[in-house]
Amino acid sequence: MAAVTTNILQQIEMATVPSQQGLNQNLLSRTSALLRVLQEAAKRETGSPIRAHVRYNRNTSQWYYGGETLTARRTIANSAGSTETGSEQFAQAEYNWKDLSVNVMITESMLVENAGLNINDLLNINDISGIPERDRNTVFNIFGKEVEMAGDDMSDALATALAASDGGPDDGDHDDANAIHSIFTLLDNGTFGGLAADGLGNFDDLGLLDTYYNTWNGAGADLGPTRKWEAKSIDASQADLDADVEDNLSKELLGLALHDCAQGGTDSVDYIFCNPRVYVGLEMLLEGQTRRDETMANIGFTQNMSWNAFGTTIMADPFIPVHSVIGINTKHTYLAIHPAMDQQFSGFKTRPDAATIEGQLKIKTQLVCDDRAKNFWIYLGATPTVGAPGQGSKV
Repeated sequence: MAAVTTNILQQIEMATVPSQQGLNQNLLSRTSALLRVLQEAAKRETGSPIRAHVRYNRNTSQWYYGGETLTARRTIANSAGSTETGSEQFAQAEYNWKDLSVNVMITESMLVENAGLNINDLLNINDISGIPERDRNTVFNIFGKEVEMAGDDMSDALATALAASDGGPDDGDHDDANAIHSIFTLLDNGTFGGLAADGLGNFDDLGLLDTYYNTWNGAGADLGPTRKWEAKSIDASQADLDADVEDNLSKELLGLALHDCAQGGTDSVDYIFCNPRVYVGLEMLLEGQTRRDETMANIGFTQNMSWNAFGTTIMADPFIPVHSVIGINTKHTYLAIHPAMDQQFSGFKTRPDAATIEGQLKIKTQLVCDDRAKNFWIYLGATPTVGAPGQGSKV
């Protein structure tokens, strides 16, 4: 059997680019807490589009006695047709894949100036050991550093797209052009996953955030009803609200948001994300009521606190706009990643029209949710404050 031969660029790749598993670990975000949490919760999916099963009605149950006849079939249909949403038991949300590529480029000038080799010199070397050790280490450093920076750039691009925001609730679509869905598109009241916010009907009761708004609303119209395919949200910047709560984040408001999204102790918001300015205010507001989440601290996100009353971890994320505090349930909200393009490196290659050696770091992914109502968005406006009603301090 003939030996497998590798060219010089393949040898450099093996020496400088981690194996696929190691590469995936190296590309986990070290700057955006939201992105890191979603990466950890990511699911490997195939097929197009991505489909999520959305259960929005319970099947009818039956109490019986003795020999009464039992219902032998579903009383609510198992799936919803395109014209039947709102009255069935399940619907199907569909999400289109998005592709992201980050270029890795080493110029001939970099090689000549640092290793004394032009591209042709490098390509004519059959074995990497043929390069003097000092120059070989320099080549490794050049290629390795460019791959490392590409990983940081990919992380930054994903985090920026996830946190893209065009303002407060009612804007609908916050997505950057051709990018994955923004978390704020999911949290707003527009169409998501191909399903309109009002397409699956309403809850029987008014949500806690809507009730809070109506309680403090002195001039405008009351909110209602609360929709099933819409995140729990409140625009606390509305001038109709009492001045004591306008633009303000209090413990009461944050607690109501958590209760509004919860369905039992195990199916609730597990992470809250906010801008560092808001996080500092929350640290003072919740002083003595939190503990450190050591799991997140051990991977570098030391600006975190777990609120004892709820067990929810609150994290600072510089990509989240200062006007917003968001709560995410990672059992229902996650990144879908295609296993065939899971932060895949294309390999180094030359270009006929440029004095460069290039490669691409690529990912096929999308933000997916199967229950928008398990997440929340508190919008605080342009001048947010944190504290008890009437006592909030600007952040």
